[in-house]
Amino acid sequence: MKFELDSRDTRRQKAALQVVCRRYRSGQTLSPESRRDFEVQAGYLAVNASDTKVIRWALNTIARLGTQQGASNSVTVALARHAEDPEIVGAAIAALAKLYRGAIPALPSMAPVSPEMRTLAAMQTVTAAQLGNVQLRIDMDIADAELLKLALIVIGLNRDIQHLLHPRYNNGELVRVLGQHDDPVVRQYSVWAVTENRTLGLEHLGIPFERTEAEPDNVQAKMLELGASKIVDLTERQDLILAGSSYASVLAREGLAKGLLRSYYDGLGDVTLDWAATEEEPRVRVLLAEHFGRYAERLPSYEDTAINLANEGGNLRRHVLRGADGRPLQRKLEGQEPVVADLFGDDLNEQGGLINMIKEQVKTKVLIMAATPDDAGRIRPDKEVAELRERMAAMPSQKRPLAFDSIYAARLDQIQQELVRQRPTILHFSGHGAPGMLAFETEDGETAPLEADLLARVLKAYRDIECLVLHACFAEKVATECLPHVKCVVGSTDAVNDFTAPNFSYLFYQSVAAGMDYEQAFEMGTTEVAFKSRTAADAYKLMVR
Repeated sequence: MKFELDSRDTRRQKAALQVVCRRYRSGQTLSPESRRDFEVQAGYLAVNASDTKVIRWALNTIARLGTQQGASNSVTVALARHAEDPEIVGAAIAALAKLYRGAIPALPSMAPVSPEMRTLAAMQTVTAAQLGNVQLRIDMDIADAELLKLALIVIGLNRDIQHLLHPRYNNGELVRVLGQHDDPVVRQYSVWAVTENRTLGLEHLGIPFERTEAEPDNVQAKMLELGASKIVDLTERQDLILAGSSYASVLAREGLAKGLLRSYYDGLGDVTLDWAATEEEPRVRVLLAEHFGRYAERLPSYEDTAINLANEGGNLRRHVLRGADGRPLQRKLEGQEPVVADLFGDDLNEQGGLINMIKEQVKTKVLIMAATPDDAGRIRPDKEVAELRERMAAMPSQKRPLAFDSIYAARLDQIQQELVRQRPTILHFSGHGAPGMLAFETEDGETAPLEADLLARVLKAYRDIECLVLHACFAEKVATECLPHVKCVVGSTDAVNDFTAPNFSYLFYQSVAAGMDYEQAFEMGTTEVAFKSRTAADAYKLMVR
């Protein structure tokens, strides 16, 4: 299955995955049912998302909560599809290491990956001891940026053994040297390592704070986040915060606001209150709102500002309440308007129903195209589809959720348009057929024949149909022609019994939704028909590529 996302959907998906990873890293967990739900969603996005950042965060989510049985296949597919993207490869190897507890399976797609990169990627999620006899020596003068980034991640997560990465440098010295690297992303990761690893201090930072504004915005963001919470000299810290609050880069200001979530000192309000009054970027405003909520007891004007921001509602209110969690301001605000939040509810609700959006996208789309030309004899596919929808809705749970779209009186000029618009995984034709053709309709309701070779050409171009169901008489030749371009085709060697045909559809799709493969679902569907007519059941034929 494929789907296209606009930039807003991509941001929302990435944000939700980041929330899950952040909460799991802090020690919170999901119920088994919710964990499985996220595992399915993350596995789907790892395989099907078009944005590489979403794919990486999906793999990170799998590493946090995935199971070998439920997620290993998704990780393996993502690794094979993106073998040329070192960041996705690293995230996939980290996920596999966690799923297999260090015993990473030998996969063809992993063959080009160097032993150093494989080891460093795995150490993001497992210990060196779990990987066995680890021996690494990285020459920073010649190592590529991707390898150095992985090394810094390992150090930031404090999973490294001193001198494991380099014989001459301990972790802090390595980070300081890489803070002067030519690649700005390597410099960014070096600052991140100092921020995350509690055994490192500002003395290990390879970039002086006075050089912050000269750095690219990605490095600015990490420098400001670190400095806002860690610079000991409060005058120096105040100067950095004052300067950073006016940086043109939204990313930089967002990093600064993140740092302030862990910082308050007398005199800070002189900067933050003025900044909040002029800041227009929502991503930054919600972080400032959380800062005011967290430190509202320290300064009366903080509490007033927090209340005013909370009264604006929406994301601002949720972030103020998050900052005020367990403090007097929380009781005061909740006394005005009770707020009920469940685990992850605050972050995910603010994404505008993100979980429901992902659940909807994870459904397998079934496009039913029905045609009953006036000159070919009337049948009632609409009744069949209506009954099918009712039966599917009555299923208490679906391991592989299905979403149905129907086109009636289908014309030839609608086939490719609807494939592009609906993006289905299963294409179902319901109507009349004859050897080598299917009967679509003209605008006047007459027969418009679709020859087998032309349908095969459509499927070859579209490429994303897994299963083609031809619920039409004598469809075997059409099925044979189309088979090279789909995984499997349901066709017929004889006339289809209109009376028993709906029974096949009901059980076939219910079985697919229950998690069965297409071959199992075919057997279930034809057996259901056999209860009414063995002859009718024998007319069905499954072809598998």
